[in-house]
Amino acid sequence: MANSSLTLMQALDKSSEIEQEQVQTPEHYQYRDPLSRDTPRGALQGFFKAAWEQDYLLATEYLDLRFLPEGMSSTKGEKYARDLQAILDRNLWIDLDTVNDTPQGNELDNLPAYRDAFARIQAGNKDVVFYLQRVPDAGIGSIWKISNATLAQVPALYEKLGYGPWVEWFIAHVPEGRLFKFTLWEWAFMVAFLAVSLLLALPVTWVVKWLLLRTPWQHREEAAKIVTGPMRFFLAVLLNKAAILHTTLPVMTKELIDTGVFLMLTLVWLLWSLMGLMQSVLKARWTERGSKQAASLLRPLTNFFRILTLVLASLIWMQHLGFNVGAILAGMGIGGIALALASKQSIENFIGTVTLYSSAPLKVGNLCKLGSLRGTVEEIGLRCTRIRTLDRSVIHIPNAKLAEMEIENISEREKIRFKTDIRLDYNTSAEQIKQITDDIKALLETTDKVNDKPLRVTFSGFGLHGLEINVFAYVGTTSLPTYQQVAHELNLGIMEIVAKHGSRVVPAMAPVAP
Repeated sequence: MANSSLTLMQALDKSSEIEQEQVQTPEHYQYRDPLSRDTPRGALQGFFKAAWEQDYLLATEYLDLRFLPEGMSSTKGEKYARDLQAILDRNLWIDLDTVNDTPQGNELDNLPAYRDAFARIQAGNKDVVFYLQRVPDAGIGSIWKISNATLAQVPALYEKLGYGPWVEWFIAHVPEGRLFKFTLWEWAFMVAFLAVSLLLALPVTWVVKWLLLRTPWQHREEAAKIVTGPMRFFLAVLLNKAAILHTTLPVMTKELIDTGVFLMLTLVWLLWSLMGLMQSVLKARWTERGSKQAASLLRPLTNFFRILTLVLASLIWMQHLGFNVGAILAGMGIGGIALALASKQSIENFIGTVTLYSSAPLKVGNLCKLGSLRGTVEEIGLRCTRIRTLDRSVIHIPNAKLAEMEIENISEREKIRFKTDIRLDYNTSAEQIKQITDDIKALLETTDKVNDKPLRVTFSGFGLHGLEINVFAYVGTTSLPTYQQVAHELNLGIMEIVAKHGSRVVPAMAPVAP
């Protein structure tokens, strides 16, 4: 007969049902009574409609105020109607479709013909049944009203199951009316509780922030921002949620307020910020240990987990609202095939990213040659890699393409090769060649940056345009500017040695005769 557990979707349906009752719609029974009290359903529906419109004077017309027990008076009908509505709203959900809609009432409920039950409620250790009763009427003979036996229990039930003192204070001091399905006192109650929860959370987060800033931790500023931002609001929402659950609000109002949207938003915000803090902490730690490649992987991994958290939070929230998440996931599985086909390139780039991170042919900060392109790796993302060229322009290369390219990692060299071929005039004698090669070798051996081994200066043969001397050595540096300076000095020294021994360097191509 009644249900005290509902989801947001059911609450919205219930609210829409109450509003639709205010519109003239065809009924199963053509009521003759102006207040639709011909049948149990009509009487109950009329009472709920009057209570929804906060017209408790009209609501008393649906109450049987005859023969009330001692201590109760028919002049207090409006109070009894208000208290009865509070008891029903706080504890029950009555489906009007299950209430009989004939003047005779339900004849199969083993109750007297003049009485129908419409709800049952648990009060302490006993069940209390609410009845509708057929009473005489001068106009149509008999009408249905909420029975005086039920009204006799309202004062005692209200003490146990009615509104608490806080709610009663708001009801007494806030004007009547509704805004977006809620009464004005419910809006005032919700805003007041949110404000109080935030005021309670403020000193707690201030103390935590003050303690954090007094520590030597290098990430204390970032952590303090999280405490005074998402954590403060998350704590306020938790306090508000706990307070709402222990207040005496109507069932439908609790469900409409407690949709979890604020809790889910603040929780996602808090987790999002904590992942950023964890990324900063791990990046600093791994960079100190020299694991720059692992540190560069933190950003795409953090983004992945953030997106995963957002998706999971959305699904949990939808389940809380009453949606069938299983059906949604099944539909996503079917649509996932089409999505996978449509995002083929993105998947290839993601696989390329995994390949780049696992094999690590290049790292952030490396100077690399990629085909005809030469530049420094600035970021290896989930989709593409950002390269800063020597001209200071930025190029983004898809990771799927980059994984298939021939990559020359210039930064991985432990030393740089110095190699040059010198062509001397054919008029150079063998003695001069011997002296030139010996002096060039001595020049290499006396240069600080040049490695002792391997080191070769040899007369390689008779070329088409001159006598060829091959110079081969390694400069012990990974810095290109340092290498260029050493090569500059070596080339100048070789030129001086050749000139000193009376020879000359000839070009690769013979000059064209005029």
